[in-house]
Amino acid sequence: MRSFVKANVDFSSAERKEDYIHSLPELVDFNAVQNPNHLLCIQARSNAPWVKITNAQFKVAIDQCATWIAENVKLPKARTKHDLTGRLPVALLMESDFGLLVHQFALVSMGIPPLVLSARLSPEAIFHLLRSTEASSLIVSQRVAMITKGAFGNVKTSDFHVAQPYSTFCNVPADKSVRKQSVYPDNIDANIVLLHSSGTTGLPKPIALSHRQLMFSVSHGDFETEEEAQGIVISTLPLFHGFGLLAPGLSMAIGKTVCFPASDEVPDAQSIVDLINMSGATGMLTVPFLLENMAALPNGTGLRALAKLDFVGTGGSALSADFGVSASAAGVKLLNLYGTTETGPLTKTFAPKSGYDWKYFRLRQDMLFKVTELPPVDGEKRFRLTVFPFGADKPFEIADQLIRSEKFPETDFAAVGRDDDVVVLATGEKVNPLLLETALTDSGLVKSAIVFGENQFQIGVVVEPATPLNPDQKEEFRKKIWPIIVRVGERMDTTARIYSPNAVIVVPSSVTIPRTDKGSIARKEVFQLLEKEISQVYEDLENGSIEETPLDYDKLEQELKGLIQKRLKLRVHPGKWTVDDNLFHLGLDSLQATTLRRILLSAASKTPPDVIGKDFIYVNPSVKAIANALRPANGPIGTESASVAQEVDDYAQQYSIKGFEVQDIVPKASPKLIRGAVVLLTGSSGGLGSHALGKLAESTQVAKIVCLQRKRPGTVINPIPGAAKVDRASIEAKGIKLTDDQWAKITALEIDPTIDNLGLPAMVMGMVSKTVTHILHAAWPMDFHMRLPSFGYQFSYLKNLLRIAVQAPQKVRFLFVSSISALAKLGLITPGRPIPEEPLDVESAACGIGYADAKLVCEKILEEAASLYNSNVEVVIARCGQLSGARKTGAWNVSEQIPMLIRTSQGLGILPILEGTVSWIPVDDAAATVAELLFAPDAPGLVTHVENPVRQSWSEVFQIIGNELRITKTLSFDDWLGEVTSTAERDVEDYPVRKLYEFFKLYFRIASSGAVVMGTDMSRKNSATLRCLKALDRGTIAGYVRYWRSVGYLRQ
Repeated sequence: MRSFVKANVDFSSAERKEDYIHSLPELVDFNAVQNPNHLLCIQARSNAPWVKITNAQFKVAIDQCATWIAENVKLPKARTKHDLTGRLPVALLMESDFGLLVHQFALVSMGIPPLVLSARLSPEAIFHLLRSTEASSLIVSQRVAMITKGAFGNVKTSDFHVAQPYSTFCNVPADKSVRKQSVYPDNIDANIVLLHSSGTTGLPKPIALSHRQLMFSVSHGDFETEEEAQGIVISTLPLFHGFGLLAPGLSMAIGKTVCFPASDEVPDAQSIVDLINMSGATGMLTVPFLLENMAALPNGTGLRALAKLDFVGTGGSALSADFGVSASAAGVKLLNLYGTTETGPLTKTFAPKSGYDWKYFRLRQDMLFKVTELPPVDGEKRFRLTVFPFGADKPFEIADQLIRSEKFPETDFAAVGRDDDVVVLATGEKVNPLLLETALTDSGLVKSAIVFGENQFQIGVVVEPATPLNPDQKEEFRKKIWPIIVRVGERMDTTARIYSPNAVIVVPSSVTIPRTDKGSIARKEVFQLLEKEISQVYEDLENGSIEETPLDYDKLEQELKGLIQKRLKLRVHPGKWTVDDNLFHLGLDSLQATTLRRILLSAASKTPPDVIGKDFIYVNPSVKAIANALRPANGPIGTESASVAQEVDDYAQQYSIKGFEVQDIVPKASPKLIRGAVVLLTGSSGGLGSHALGKLAESTQVAKIVCLQRKRPGTVINPIPGAAKVDRASIEAKGIKLTDDQWAKITALEIDPTIDNLGLPAMVMGMVSKTVTHILHAAWPMDFHMRLPSFGYQFSYLKNLLRIAVQAPQKVRFLFVSSISALAKLGLITPGRPIPEEPLDVESAACGIGYADAKLVCEKILEEAASLYNSNVEVVIARCGQLSGARKTGAWNVSEQIPMLIRTSQGLGILPILEGTVSWIPVDDAAATVAELLFAPDAPGLVTHVENPVRQSWSEVFQIIGNELRITKTLSFDDWLGEVTSTAERDVEDYPVRKLYEFFKLYFRIASSGAVVMGTDMSRKNSATLRCLKALDRGTIAGYVRYWRSVGYLRQ
């Protein structure tokens, strides 16, 4: 064995060091001199002798290719307008083989960034990347050019070329070869290669890598002996992804020759077995699904071939537990690899020995990173990895949720899901699909499982059987896996359950599940492929009923209660609730409400189906109300029989606080058990509430904050203060950074808002009442489906909190966060006229929308408290307007209407023209305002408005956003909506306005363009923050766009 001379590499420093290698061109030149005859790679070919390339030949090929490019391709001279690269890139669209490697390195050697495109991208995705990177030229391989003939007729690049085959550059006589001087970078942190994301959730985005990052990426070999380090490694990983650079990196850095499969055919299990045997390989880098196919080969030939190797490195997606166990038992040395395109490989490549657990990847220690703990999931600790790439200007937080090895807790981790691996239902509730998908694939019956349900009321699942089925076997197979689905559902939230086998799509053997280049399932492509089948599932679920025994109408209430308890699995013991209780207060969610309606369509045999409309459960939220609605004699009951205003008045009277026992208070002389203010805070996990928590903790006026947390239905309250925990990770994720001393002020108390004294023992209730000085009530459900009767628990909550305030031995200031929605109707009557900070007339303000009218009910209860108990409690109603993202971080929830509008505009390449003005107030500024009102030296007044008093035009806002997104085209709002409707339904994620089309068409302009204006005289008098507010500047608005980009919601 001839020793391989390894170059000295230093990627940790931004400064050059003598005798060290700092870029790929330098490494190529080093190997050409020091290791000229060492095999760099072997390129297998299906019907021709294999091609073997030494390091010296690689250098020649690079120089020859660079010469051809210089002579035939119009090279970019202009600098880019974006921050990706210093020069305009040249795009490469080629099959994954040695030819792509040569062209890529040739461009890098010339100092020109290659934009390396996957040959599997759609034309739309390719056009998008060419446009967004301003690529000056496109070089396409001969084979790709033949396959895609005519597809690139509209590509607007200054140059288009068909590449020469790599043999042209390799088979050059020594006397005719050209030796070019490679360009060595002065700035090793300059970006030199452009790769791209997979585009599984939208169009792909370009990802720039610097010289230093590339040197980090190729320096991952960590073998114990020279014998292990050399030899041959087979790589099936595509060279147009960062993952694919692992194997060439091993060859260049430590001399482990890479063998590429033939590129004129798709590698399959048998061909890889043949390649292992013919090449004499000692290692392999590949993706999980190919390994699983190899394991399925007859007579164990695949596993036997793998077992001969020193290591089998795999990554890109998770290995199934079933394969991992069987492969390990067969002696296969599995190596779990991990990394991202942005960071490079985060694990070393080595030959695993005894004690290594294939289920975990081992983080390399020659990089900068931190691991932070996340909130646990089902009692299991979760972690987040943040990497600080060398030379990058900011850290890269990986969206994976990790668990750690008990044996090697500092280095060994496993990815168990991603933050973006969620299905967002039409209700806004989020479902993590991995528990169900993993359970199905681990069963051995299912090869792949993909949960669907985006923007629907419930989920379904696509399953690919492990063995092919005949069409008449589908139903039997569905029955076989149904117990697994039911069993998993019992461990998941009710929103994440599948209630009907009709929501299971069994894929026929003729359909191939699309996968990305890394081997992971391409969810978007799966949903496009099965669009008709998925639509049919929801059509069947919508129109169909769930089979159920007919109800006995003579004892309807009893029957309904039993049915609900049994079929919906409420977490409340049947003895703990009655037919009068609001089902939503008991924990019923929107999916269960939909399911209950479908059950009733079958079970309520004596009731016409049209009575049981889509909102039936929302209109009739208790068993008694449902029974009355179902009885033929009565028909449906709802709010139609009473006026909207009367209903608001009725609830305000029902939850009246007259008759509270009060203590005599000596003004300014009440005893304090602790020094400083003690604040009861509700809603601390919400946007405004979490920022308010931060402001309160920072305040020197505050000694303690007690966060009231609602207990989960069916659980028992732990009444000990501090037993419940504030979700610190969630708070900090919003950019709220507190010191340890400030965190020490915060405690949590679990309560039940629906029962007297919040469900707390008298002793705990007394302690709370005696110490509290301020109450900030910000908790509120964001559910616009709920009718007014379903907000009863909120009225109970408010009444309980007022009881605490009124019965305290000191005067308490009570601030309730209300909403602009409570007075929106007034704004429609007199558009643009400021509405003063004063109580509302119910007849004029009630609008019939449950969310808004419930806020109005609370305001009326608070007005009564201010009138009856003004010596005991000081009431402040703070109506909040449009809250925008945080000023400091730019974080703005992507599920809100404005982000949806911006993402849709980017997808269309068109901004709407909107007349009128906006008055956005950043949520952190709103929280500061609320805190200032809470601690104002003088009483702020009964009603205050928290809205930016300085309005700005939509045209100004869109000009800033248009500049950030490089969108110049505009259309009238109606025409823009027409463009939205012309997009395909399957592209709803790229055009999210489709989800709320009716709202945007009918109400968005009214609600968001200055028709409803709140006066802020009293608020400005008492809040320095509000007095100093100005229209949002360019930096703040641009910050929102940058945030949406950083979380992947907008394209780069």
